[in-house]
Amino acid sequence: MSRRTAFVLALLTTVAAEATPTSHFVLDTPQTLAGAVAHGVAVSPDGTLRPLPPLAAVASFDEPLGLALAVAPDGSAYVGTGHPARIWRVKDGSKTLVDDVKADQVTALLVDPSGNVWAATAQPAQLLELATGASSFEVRSKLPEGNLWDLAWYRGGLVAAAGNPGRLLRLGSKGLELAAEVPDTHARCLAVSGDTLIIGTSGKGLVLRWTGNGPVGAIYDSDFTEIAALAAAPDGGIFAAALTGDPTLGAKASSKGEAEVTVSVSTSRDAPPQTDKGTATSEILHITPAGAATTVHRFTEQLAGTLAWGSSHLVVGTGVEGQLWQITEGTAAELDTVDAAQVVRLAEGGAWVLTQGPVRLMHRSGEPHGTFTSPALDAGQPAHWGAVHVRPSTAAASRCTIKFRSGLTEEPDATWSDWTAPAPCTTDRVTAPVSRYLQWQLDLASSTAGAPSVESVSAAYRQINLPPDIQALTVHAPAEIFLQGPPPSDRIVEVQHPDVNGIFTTLDEKDSEEQSRLGKRYYRVGYRSLSWKAGDPNEDPLEFTVEVQPEGAKDWWPIRSHLTSVVLGLDTEALADGLYRFRLTASDAPGNPADPGETRRVSSWFTVDNTPPRVTVTRDGGDWLVTVEDALSPIEKVEWNRDAKRWHPLLPEDGMFDTRRETFRIPVAAGGHILAVRALDDHYNGTTAAVKEQP
Repeated sequence: MSRRTAFVLALLTTVAAEATPTSHFVLDTPQTLAGAVAHGVAVSPDGTLRPLPPLAAVASFDEPLGLALAVAPDGSAYVGTGHPARIWRVKDGSKTLVDDVKADQVTALLVDPSGNVWAATAQPAQLLELATGASSFEVRSKLPEGNLWDLAWYRGGLVAAAGNPGRLLRLGSKGLELAAEVPDTHARCLAVSGDTLIIGTSGKGLVLRWTGNGPVGAIYDSDFTEIAALAAAPDGGIFAAALTGDPTLGAKASSKGEAEVTVSVSTSRDAPPQTDKGTATSEILHITPAGAATTVHRFTEQLAGTLAWGSSHLVVGTGVEGQLWQITEGTAAELDTVDAAQVVRLAEGGAWVLTQGPVRLMHRSGEPHGTFTSPALDAGQPAHWGAVHVRPSTAAASRCTIKFRSGLTEEPDATWSDWTAPAPCTTDRVTAPVSRYLQWQLDLASSTAGAPSVESVSAAYRQINLPPDIQALTVHAPAEIFLQGPPPSDRIVEVQHPDVNGIFTTLDEKDSEEQSRLGKRYYRVGYRSLSWKAGDPNEDPLEFTVEVQPEGAKDWWPIRSHLTSVVLGLDTEALADGLYRFRLTASDAPGNPADPGETRRVSSWFTVDNTPPRVTVTRDGGDWLVTVEDALSPIEKVEWNRDAKRWHPLLPEDGMFDTRRETFRIPVAAGGHILAVRALDDHYNGTTAAVKEQP
């Protein structure tokens, strides 16, 4: 093959796969619904959405602390408060003071199988009983130190969690008696799972088990310092809420009459737990019946302080801002928001809610009705929205509507579009403006005919075709080429300068990423390589066109089109010596033939030089004066020898190879010799000159 023929080496590596014209958001499992915000809509394990009865306030309390809640079989709800400590009964929308307690706060309430109501207090630690038919509580036990924090009915008797010091107490004939020591400052909360009592502690954040006799055993050591709540699941598993510090122990009333939350921070942990969104404030743990513990969800703002097992999911009450969360199949989504600083207690699977700041008792009742807002769905790029399909299993008299909004930010804000008008769930088109993110909201309501449910929501979208992005365009050093395989066996190049490390000799591997993308680096005199890095915002397949332009010209000369490679080597001997530059055009026409997008980028100027330097050798007294000069390129290397013996490197008189003209001196040798000098420019063009040395 003639070296005067324009020869191109193209790397056969494609840069994209076949384009997908239409995609779909399909939300039909708890995992795909993660991050959603609900107001009274529950997520079932199969992903079905069902509205709940509305949550409404049934009683308000003047005390700054509300810490305890228990519901009796007759529907009476008992509420324990603090500062001062009182116990209230709420039934049929009215509240009645049952007792003023001589303590700082009521910390726990329990209704036993016989209908007796038990209360635990702090400052001082007392156990009180309201026997069936009695009008007031009776002190059954009083501790000389510490406080009582929780109560449970276990193996036919009452047990209590106490601290400081941490211990488990059991009610006996003489009052509360030590059942087991707890290796932490406080035994904080209790839950019964089958024949096992589960204990959460404060100080070290331990989850312990007790089987009714002997010492307690450890199940889990949390990254947090307190296990604030426990809940037993029907399969025998346990859920635990862990946080740092204790937002209830030792709480005092402020001068404004609101709850002042004090947090005791432990120094036993080196660093606070983290999430991908920052420092975690609390977490939900799941402990399987076999005893394995995993983190289900970590909050970055909320303090998870109370738990209850609902019909098919875990309900979590949080603080800082009063919220209810649901965890279904290991996935968290917001369930409801309450107008209070903290949800402190849940009962009856979350049907009863006690809040603080202000202290209020809330209950779910009435016809199911709620809204469910999807997480912001990312199309990756601005997109056109298409068909929507809501698959309901809705009762005839029920109502299901859907509305949409869109925006360009990951979190919805004021820049997003307004919500569209609500449309029946039978609508077939998303009506939101073109944008990157989409969000939908369902409104589910029912009448006495039945409650609605939605099994899945899907929405189609197609990204707007954006032009390709050329991220880098590199003109490589003279003579560098890149090959994915070894050099061809038919020798498409001639060995013209074997002294320059050979022709297809591998150069140093400077960048393994470059080698995997471009190929292996080789040396070939007369070639100039261009490589690029490009992508498409829509992930469309790309093709490239390369052109070249000489200095002073207006036109661009085509070199290669419809390339799918990312590197191209050009034999510059088809060009006259001078300055040139490349132009790369990237097109997504393979994926968008009707409306392709294009992007162009021009390279820096580079030199084409296929002419060797000139070498002159003249006598200057006792030296040979060697002058090497090149029209376009700096001198790269000069060597000499006598009588065809070993070559010796020469250093310019000024000590540096940095110009197109360099001078050298070689001492004259006695006798008759042949002195040869050879020179290379930085394009590896070489020439040799020789003179006779006379005696």
